[in-house]
Amino acid sequence: MPTIFSALSTILRYVFITIIYLFIFGIIRMIFLDIKKMDIPRPRQIPKNMAYLQLLTDKKSLYFDVDSVYPLDTEHIIIGRSEKCDISINDLYMSTRHVQLWFEDGEWYIADLGSTNGTYINGRKMKDEPLILDSGDTIKIGQLEFLVVI
Repeated sequence: MPTIFSALSTILRYVFITIIYLFIFGIIRMIFLDIKKMDIPRPRQIPKNMAYLQLLTDKKSLYFDVDSVYPLDTEHIIIGRSEKCDISINDLYMSTRHVQLWFEDGEWYIADLGSTNGTYINGRKMKDEPLILDSGDTIKIGQLEFLVVI
């Protein structure tokens, strides 16, 4: 008789622990979805339907001048150190032509242009193939990190 109670007790203990873990997972998932849905305030100079890059890096820690917001106002944008780039930033850790963004079929794409230090999307280094950007993604180019707002 005691073995039935001990077996039942063990089973109930594991069921209870599983329920607790599922409850905690549900709470974490709800928090993540709420953060993802947060309304990012749009800068005044950016039209409502226009995508843009919001600087996340603290400007005070930089030795060069950089804007807080870069509108994605054309279908093809190249970011780099060269003055010929659409977005030119004088960061020594950025290649002359570092990254390319373009709008195609209702999506924003990004591709690294063979930069020396690479491009990081959401903390992961990009491979050779282009990626589709989503609102809320972060892009790290050189010393700068940008938030994508679409």
